[in-house]
Amino acid sequence: MTLTPDDFELNNGQHQKASTKNTGSRIINVTHQIPFEIHHQPKRTPSPWFFTARRNHEAMNGGIQSLTQHQQWDIIHIGWTGQIQWHSDQAGDGDDAEVTTNKRLTEHDQQELRQQLWQTHRCIPLFLDMESVTGHYDGYCKTMLWPLLHYIIWSDATDGRLESKQWEAYAAVNQKYSDLVIDHHQPGDVVWVHDYHLLLIPGILRAKIPKVCVGLYVHSPWPTSEILRCLPKRQELLRGMIGANLVGFQTYGYARHFISTCTRVLGYETTLEGITGDGGHFCYVGTFPIGINTARVERVVMEPETLEKMKTIIELYPGKKIVVARDKIDLVKGVLQKLDAFEKFLHLYPQWRNKVVLIQLTDDSATLTKTDETLKLENKISATVARINGVYGSLEYTPIYHYHHHVQDDEYHALLSVADAALITSNRDGINTTAYEYIICQQQNASPLILSELTGTATSLSSALIVNPWDLRGVAKAIDDALKMSSVEKRSRHSQLLHHVKTHTAEFWARSFIKRLLESRELSEQTSHTPLLKLKQLLPNYQCAKKRLLCFGYDGTLVPLQSRGKFGVNVPSKKDLLSLQALCDNPRNIVWVVSNQDELTLNRALGHIDGLGLSGENGAYIKYPHKQRWINLMEHMDMEWKNDVIELFTYYTERTSGSFIEHKRSSITWNYLLADPVYGAFQAKECQNHLEHAILSKLPVEIIIGKKKIEIRPRTTNKGEIIKRLLNDGNSNSNNNTKSSGTLASSAPTSMDDDDSVDFILACGTTEDMFKALKKMNRQDVVSVMVGADEQKKTLASWHLPAVGDVMNLLSGLASTIVD
Repeated sequence: MTLTPDDFELNNGQHQKASTKNTGSRIINVTHQIPFEIHHQPKRTPSPWFFTARRNHEAMNGGIQSLTQHQQWDIIHIGWTGQIQWHSDQAGDGDDAEVTTNKRLTEHDQQELRQQLWQTHRCIPLFLDMESVTGHYDGYCKTMLWPLLHYIIWSDATDGRLESKQWEAYAAVNQKYSDLVIDHHQPGDVVWVHDYHLLLIPGILRAKIPKVCVGLYVHSPWPTSEILRCLPKRQELLRGMIGANLVGFQTYGYARHFISTCTRVLGYETTLEGITGDGGHFCYVGTFPIGINTARVERVVMEPETLEKMKTIIELYPGKKIVVARDKIDLVKGVLQKLDAFEKFLHLYPQWRNKVVLIQLTDDSATLTKTDETLKLENKISATVARINGVYGSLEYTPIYHYHHHVQDDEYHALLSVADAALITSNRDGINTTAYEYIICQQQNASPLILSELTGTATSLSSALIVNPWDLRGVAKAIDDALKMSSVEKRSRHSQLLHHVKTHTAEFWARSFIKRLLESRELSEQTSHTPLLKLKQLLPNYQCAKKRLLCFGYDGTLVPLQSRGKFGVNVPSKKDLLSLQALCDNPRNIVWVVSNQDELTLNRALGHIDGLGLSGENGAYIKYPHKQRWINLMEHMDMEWKNDVIELFTYYTERTSGSFIEHKRSSITWNYLLADPVYGAFQAKECQNHLEHAILSKLPVEIIIGKKKIEIRPRTTNKGEIIKRLLNDGNSNSNNNTKSSGTLASSAPTSMDDDDSVDFILACGTTEDMFKALKKMNRQDVVSVMVGADEQKKTLASWHLPAVGDVMNLLSGLASTIVD
């Protein structure tokens, strides 16, 4: 039986209708390959091109296509064409003879295919050369990603050149998919990306279309962080994935592993709901078990051809119990363990000899070309089957029948229907559709299912006989239990399995994922957006102002943040330092850098800039413009509280490997940047709780929770307090008079309404203390700017700039402005 578009729950008329439908709700479905195989038959009319439904991923494609019927979504498919089947002049539409796949498409061929695929199936094909296909799919996907995702560590170490070349192909192909999506994306579209072949796409789309609604579903298993950290490009892949609004997995375990990996590998803050990535973008993570098109399976089972095949199979194995199995030739499918377990069964339970047969069906793996490992596995399977048949078989009895070819649908479903047990022993698996199909086919007989606990479907199908595929004796016992099971227990187990399969269909999976994706988009849209500040918006008020106070943070504002632990400090570039100097040279400007760095660090980085005011340790120390002496504003403050805090921080440092204490004269910080991210976060919560209940309530200090650190400082020492001080000083005298004394001046008028008062304030930074103080002033001449990639981050600032480079571009623009 040849699969047709009918198997995706749409007939040709409906596909044609879909090509003209415009409901305003579009899903751009991005898969490795489009859902249809492309064939070329030279003498076929009216077009030599025709399409058949792709055999792999029927559950995914059918579930997605069902959205067009029940929810009126307009589905657009984007994917690689796959290998095109070029039929000879004599071959018919369904004839596999005389077919080649190695011909190249002309520009005319490509144009014809684009037009025909769009008109009939709403498909936008991606054409790839074989070098790209080999590097991306057979290269990086199948030799690097696929093994690790299935808990297989590579056995051979290399110098990295091949891996680097394959990674370049992987990244380039992901970029081509993304470009195709961007070219066809419209506001309001939903983008749904599938599986490990395309993990970079969400991040690429997010960078190009910041408000894009994109979901990613990973059909394969997801390993623990300790496995994935073996991958050299793990960070790039993870960052690409969390560009999505929602990432979905088959099981809760896979989702939990992904969240943990983002914490341990990237150091991101996570919750049970998802991950906060760079710039504050929140990526939701969920579990969405995929199902099958149950109606289609039930339809095939009742077809006359299938019923006839059932009779034939029963006649072929008279009086025998049939154990059925179907797998691809992959290491993770556990075929060898299954054969060994069946041999153990024949050894331990001799009463079943001559009464039970194992029918093992195998298909080629999904790689474009057979690898050496695949060929070795095929040979080993054949040798194992021959050995077992030689030991336990006879002229009248063959224990194992192995068929290594694709079995037609009617024969396959007939076999599932008459079997007395199904045996699935995968070592690692995402979804195993054979288990679901077997349950639907067994509605009359209710025969048991033996299922590996390591498959993605095991948690959903708990009424099956769950086994460890490595425990040969345990699997052998499960086969014996299945064949001896009473009809009452069979029916009880099967009814529970059937209920799950019929309620968690492919259609239910697709609807559930899209519903959650739309909810995640709505939650993002409900978050207030801080507008992006542009130079042209700032210039009018800046140019008109008579006296300006310009305040900047240091780390994360003038220089990038970096994971440097205890050592090192970033310094602005020479160009950026010249911009700061130019701003200080303008007589209308009062320029300050307010930082949590100490005086020594600020002096080294910025002390040579004439006319620049510096404030260190969040306002504890201050150095006025044109002066060399630092003033200690905490000179008369009681600092005895430090002893209690140091004692507590020492306690947690001793118990948290990788953490350390940062001592400053005005504050104490416990930093767990280098600690295990999960354990460090746990210890930080414990430490914070201890501080709040035992120390802060009786001491004149406050707690500041930063990124991977806890800071304790006096309540009066923060950037908000220092900016109020600077503003009062600025209103007391102009910047021109600061060369005469250690303060800004004492002779100038203090009235805010004076002509010499500050009438423009620009404050750029990463902390809320400064913005909170400015907000309370309720002034109209304040431009407060949060520096960070996320416009959705909760802030009291009125504007945002994405990065340090944007701040420096703004400063350069202001510095070059000519004001009369």
